[in-house]
Amino acid sequence: MKILWITSAYPWHGQPYGGIFFQTQAQALARQGVGIHVDVAVPWIPRFAAWLSPRYALQGSAPREQMDESLAISRIPYFDHRYNYLMGRPHLGLRRQVLKHLDFRPDLIHGHYAYPIGLAAVHLARRFGIPSVITLHGSDVNEEPTRSRMGGRHFLRAVTSADHVICVSRALGERTRQLAGISPEYMPLGINLRRFPCPLSREQARSALELPQGRPVVLYIGFLHSSKGVPVAQEALAHPSLAGVTGVFVGDGPSGPALAAQDNCRWQKGVPNHLIPQYLAAADVLILPSFAEGLPTVLVEAGACGTPVIASDVGGIPELLRDDRGLLIPPGSAEALRAAILESLAAPEAARARAGRLRTLVAGTFDADRNAEALRRVYQTLIGTKGKAPG
Repeated sequence: MKILWITSAYPWHGQPYGGIFFQTQAQALARQGVGIHVDVAVPWIPRFAAWLSPRYALQGSAPREQMDESLAISRIPYFDHRYNYLMGRPHLGLRRQVLKHLDFRPDLIHGHYAYPIGLAAVHLARRFGIPSVITLHGSDVNEEPTRSRMGGRHFLRAVTSADHVICVSRALGERTRQLAGISPEYMPLGINLRRFPCPLSREQARSALELPQGRPVVLYIGFLHSSKGVPVAQEALAHPSLAGVTGVFVGDGPSGPALAAQDNCRWQKGVPNHLIPQYLAAADVLILPSFAEGLPTVLVEAGACGTPVIASDVGGIPELLRDDRGLLIPPGSAEALRAAILESLAAPEAARARAGRLRTLVAGTFDADRNAEALRRVYQTLIGTKGKAPG
């Protein structure tokens, strides 16, 4: 079978961490014998914009074509200005650009995120008379449908028109049912469990990463933005009771410079994904004080590595951390985060026990190869239902 994937990100040498969960699932599907071509939808950036912002310059330097093992990756630029989004047109431009670059006839099209990618995937699939699949990841359900009337309308069109809708957490499935009256199939993305746990001890990992040996390390991995609760983490770590703790923030984003200026915080940007297990092995606890989430891959990775977790009680996070598999805190509370960090550091055996329960859940539910096999069966069924034998 030939599957066209349309995603919003995919790792490359300039951004080795963006869209890693897409890469993990795509590679797992390829190991199942599924033929996948990945189109990465990227906002079009005029050449002169590279002079305006380092972020624009980096995006503009991304390769238009790349090979990732056996996977062919194409980056498809389309017009995605804020006003164009509010008028409800970016999916039309994306559909046009994908058609312009497509040089094979797919058997199925799988779009990641409801809008604009998911709706564009539905339109493209209709043009070819083939099945469409949409995976819902988080913000496309929790934020976009209520941001504007047009956004809500296009969300409904996408999820009610696709042949099959998948959600990466049960909370997203319930929210979609409330918004659109349909119940997506819960299928977590998973991670490559063969990379975990990290073979290094905590001392060895800290030595390799040049982190302090004699101080507790509180780790954050992800986009450095206020929506992820990064200022909340800064405030918590600035309290005198945590003066002896080192906060390590791995990722890029607008909050990075402020973190670098804080005495007990370190900002590590541009970290390739293969080093993430080392950071998790080096940490006493991982924090994720987000205001909204789908089902964060970094928490699954922490579970696979046996790293204790503190995270906000939002989205799909409780599905991972309930039943005493981690510490849940209310979003936006620096005091609650500070108290949870102190609790985890003061009772390391209890923290490790929680991490062990999370590891058991991850091993049984979030294996990328096992989950890719389930997705392959979905593809086969849909292609067969459309009257085309799977190949």
